[in-house]
Amino acid sequence: MSEIDEIQDLISEKSYEEAKTRLIKYTEENSNDAEAQKLLGLVNVNLNQFKDAKESFLRATKLVPDDATTLFYLGNCYDNLGELDDAERCYVKVLELRENFVDAYKNLCIIYMKTGKEESAIKVAHQAKMIDSTDYTFDYLIGTASVTLKLYNQGIEYLEKALELNPEHSQIYNNLGTAYLLTGNREKSIECYQKAIKLNPNDSVAYYNVASIYQIQNKHAQASDYFAKAYALDNQENYLISLALSELKAGQISNALKHYKTLAILHPEKDSFQYNLATCYELLHDYEHAIAILKVLTARNPKSVTMAQKLANLYIEVRELSKAKTLYDNVILKATPTSEVLYQYAILSTQLYDTTTAEKIFKKVIGMNPDNAMAHKDLGIIYLNQRLFDYAKDEFNIALKLEPENFDILLEYANFLYSISEYEKADEYYQKSLDIKDDVVAKSLWALNKIELNELENAKELIESALEDEPEHEYIQFVAGRIYFSLKDYDCAKIYFIKSLEQNRDKETKNLLALTYYELGEFDKALNIFNALLKENPKNVSLMLNKAKCQEKLEQNEEALKTLDELTNFFPECEEAHEMIRRIS
Repeated sequence: MSEIDEIQDLISEKSYEEAKTRLIKYTEENSNDAEAQKLLGLVNVNLNQFKDAKESFLRATKLVPDDATTLFYLGNCYDNLGELDDAERCYVKVLELRENFVDAYKNLCIIYMKTGKEESAIKVAHQAKMIDSTDYTFDYLIGTASVTLKLYNQGIEYLEKALELNPEHSQIYNNLGTAYLLTGNREKSIECYQKAIKLNPNDSVAYYNVASIYQIQNKHAQASDYFAKAYALDNQENYLISLALSELKAGQISNALKHYKTLAILHPEKDSFQYNLATCYELLHDYEHAIAILKVLTARNPKSVTMAQKLANLYIEVRELSKAKTLYDNVILKATPTSEVLYQYAILSTQLYDTTTAEKIFKKVIGMNPDNAMAHKDLGIIYLNQRLFDYAKDEFNIALKLEPENFDILLEYANFLYSISEYEKADEYYQKSLDIKDDVVAKSLWALNKIELNELENAKELIESALEDEPEHEYIQFVAGRIYFSLKDYDCAKIYFIKSLEQNRDKETKNLLALTYYELGEFDKALNIFNALLKENPKNVSLMLNKAKCQEKLEQNEEALKTLDELTNFFPECEEAHEMIRRIS
């Protein structure tokens, strides 16, 4: 057996390293053997050592310049080494030597597509189809090149032809799906990508493509599922970025948080990942972490209105209102604020009890956008608190005209009517608001209105419904106490007033609890509360009268007379006080 035969056996056994060693020695001794040089080149190709393979094929072409096969393999080496112009020259030369060399047509088409010469690729592929019309590859290449040239219908036509010849090729379905997507046919596109997945369940690109369409369609839960499958198959960073975004938009916040943490660690320099991570913490009500991240981001980007506004909103959530106002004053308002931004600033001003600024800004918002119903409503609330009832009514009417089915506007208008003692009409608007939204606070306010209408059983029914939904709500407990007080069920009233006070030491609630103790005959407890309230408001006539009544019930007549004497000194017209003095004296 000859040396070359033994080397051929080694190649057949895939013992490429040993074959290479023997071929190098052989070609050194037989430098003019073109076939040996070619064989050494093929061994290097099998070892993915394309640089060595190129040198072997170059030596072979010097010996036999017009060998099409050698030139073909040399072109392949140039292609793998990224030397595309040289690869193109080789394949063109191959086809000049052997015009029916089908694989050379294929490789030349691919080179043309890699170098942006899609029209040349299409021309060459058509030439090849004349030689072999049964090879799907050329229809596939024409279709793919046509899509790149934005000839989408032509691309679809040839990719469909390729599938007729090879219906089991997943990549053709992938490319066809892209062509349909670019024509706007998303359903057909998804259908193609799904077929690609069925043919190749490990095709991460197909999963990613389906997910991307769902993301475009704002179907983020479905998008998340497919992005996750793509990422599980191939941990590409762009898959993870898309997955995290869709999870965030789908409300899968815990998953999004985990993935944005990973991205933020991988790319601490990318503010967008940190920003979305802060958004995840915000949505999970972990304001501490969200604020910590945004403080760093706003320091790094001191002119970013978006970041400053998000941080300001977080400060509002944790009731650090002055910090929020500082951000508005120093960053947000120094840009060109939109009416929406100004509206938020006006709301913040009302929360800081700066109604003068709030009123001015609400008017500015309305000037910029007269159809902002909520701004009209909020300006109406300010006028109501200023007891400018006509102005308030005008703003509420505009708001209602703009958005007659808006729950907040209907509720605030009902509150306005309650404030001006139009209880029947208020009743109508409380009903309308609750028809739109079942809200416990609205039920409680409606229940208060029912007290004024002397519909106490209806009031009780409403507040009991509210208590079922939120039994620990401080304001609902307060209203429940008022209703039971009106029903003369003082034991129940006492329970709810005490519960309410445990959460909010409100003066009105204290006063009502004192009155409840009085009705229950617990005069000493009532007296203690009235005394505490009088320390804050020493000339309140009602409190002084009730104090005197407790003293009378406790047979502290001398103390009662002192209280009444003090009262009549600054309010001599109080007939009830004079009557008590006559009775006790």
